[in-house]
Amino acid sequence: MKTRFYLWLVAVLICANLFAQTGFDGNSLITFLGKSSTGSELKDLKANYHCEMANELHYLSKGGIELILKAGALNEIHLYAKSAVYGNFTGKLPNNLRFGMASYDVKKILGKPVVSYNNGYCEFEFPNYIISCWLESGQLTQVGVALK
Repeated sequence: MKTRFYLWLVAVLICANLFAQTGFDGNSLITFLGKSSTGSELKDLKANYHCEMANELHYLSKGGIELILKAGALNEIHLYAKSAVYGNFTGKLPNNLRFGMASYDVKKILGKPVVSYNNGYCEFEFPNYIISCWLESGQLTQVGVALK
């Protein structure tokens, strides 16, 4: 009986871990935009992804994330799929995007881009932020979120 309980508990914890979105991925990443470079939220984000400072306005991680500050606050977050420089972001992307999506699927989720180039770059405007997408060989490989 005791063994069944422990097996059940382990199964519940594994499921909760698999399906839970952390406070450091998905749409929650957008909430970090505008946070002070000295605030605890940004410090927690940098610690979660083991970000290293390239300079006082630029942090990067082998966890597939890049942080860019402007005027003492986080202004942009870039997420990479299998980048030689930045690594591979394995968390959830904002707005239910997924690396490897085709341009058509990205536009189906985000709507009509306000900027679109033949080289695979496009931008989508939201009330307080912009999502930029880079597609290589027709597949989503990089996502950026930035303050307007």
